[in-house]
Amino acid sequence: MELLSKFSLEEITFIFQRGLQDLASLDFSQIKYSETDLALKVGTILVFLILLKIIWILIGRWFGWEKYSRKESGHLISGGNKRYLFARFILVIPTLALLAPLLAVLFAIANPYLATTKEEKRYVEARTRVDLRDVSGSMSSLFQKTGKSKAEIAMNAHLKFLEMRRGKNDRTAFWIFSSDPYPVQEDFIVDDEIYYLKTYDAPWELGGNINWTDTQWKKYTMPKSRYLSVAGQGGTELFKTLRVIIQLFDDDAKKQKLSLYKSNGRSVLIISDAEIYDLDQIKAGFREFGKRGIMPYIIFINGLNGPQYDEEGNEISVNTDTPFLLQEIERHGGKVFLVSDTDALNRAYLEIDKLEKSRIEIVKKTFKVPIFQNFIFMAILALIIIIPAGLVARLFRYP
Repeated sequence: MELLSKFSLEEITFIFQRGLQDLASLDFSQIKYSETDLALKVGTILVFLILLKIIWILIGRWFGWEKYSRKESGHLISGGNKRYLFARFILVIPTLALLAPLLAVLFAIANPYLATTKEEKRYVEARTRVDLRDVSGSMSSLFQKTGKSKAEIAMNAHLKFLEMRRGKNDRTAFWIFSSDPYPVQEDFIVDDEIYYLKTYDAPWELGGNINWTDTQWKKYTMPKSRYLSVAGQGGTELFKTLRVIIQLFDDDAKKQKLSLYKSNGRSVLIISDAEIYDLDQIKAGFREFGKRGIMPYIIFINGLNGPQYDEEGNEISVNTDTPFLLQEIERHGGKVFLVSDTDALNRAYLEIDKLEKSRIEIVKKTFKVPIFQNFIFMAILALIIIIPAGLVARLFRYP
């Protein structure tokens, strides 16, 4: 009653009018169902319960549980007061009519929908970014002083960065690479939640088939569930990936009717240990980035996390030359962020936030229009008619 009091009579009337209009305009021949198995199972259970109830009533009458006289009452009810068969049928109609709303609910459980194609276009001010995560064999080695693999450190850094960028309207695509590029989120999307989940579920390493026992997997630096077996993978070749990403940006610029070489706010974020094989080829890839104004950044999973020591505890010298990949990124105006630096992700966030936004058209396509609510409305409408009719019939049955 408290809920009904919040709605005026006009609002309730409007809801029913709208529901009736939707029913009148609904083309039942075009309806399809995606959960028919579930509806059949629920329907089977209901039929079984109804049959069980009928059998119980028949057994009760057979053994005298529901006769018109009781020995202990001391009164005999005359059989002449029994209703005629037709009259009894009229009185039981409201009960039988309950099958109508029950059937409507079963159709709603079957998840009815209309197969249609609908495009919704809107414009947003956004920065466009492709995230590339290294999942080559070198990422399986342990990150210094953590007991975790570089791959796990890379994933955690990536997820933390996405948390920081949440709500910034970034249009993002996500590819992983080893010897070849593989899409996780192939095209650009703005949905933070979906993108985060896809990023979390992405594999940590691509490599060849490994027939290890569970014991051997437990000794490995990453869980078996995070290893994706793909023939020919395990190396670290970046140029093929850069070429695919360039094409992705070019295709997007054409869709958005933007200049290939003057678009704002476009960047590539690479998460890698920079142990790249195809050093000579990646120069050409970064030159194409420069022509298009695509800003490259890298979160560098640097293995040198402080001084290094031998087994006897003596400090050893290591090669601290800047990896070639980092040099190329800085040469083209990009930035390098060390994952071992606690402030690195914040600086990466700020650098990307400095990029100018572009006005982007977002197209949302809908292929299914759910209409289960129409069947729920039918059930409610039927109950509104049946319940008063049942109360009237009850008055006639027990005057």
